[in-house]
Amino acid sequence: MPEPSGNEGDNANLYARLQQSQLIRANIQNISQFLNTGLSPETLDICVKLLEAGVHPQSLSESVVLIRNQMAAISNGEGVE
Repeated sequence: MPEPSGNEGDNANLYARLQQSQLIRANIQNISQFLNTGLSPETLDICVKLLEAGVHPQSLSESVVLIRNQMAAISNGEGVE
């Protein structure tokens, strides 16, 4: 007698992980908005992926602040050194 392929269980597991991932993503975005980080959902996703890849959190936050300061200087017409 043939054994079940197990695809139904795999699909259910994949669906559950996707639902959990979306819930976690929504919670992270809510926390970001609550803390008034000013990060767009796309930028926040990039930051989360970088953290998951092993980027040091403090280094990432310092980079975000530096980029924001440089962008503010550019939009104010100041030179960036």
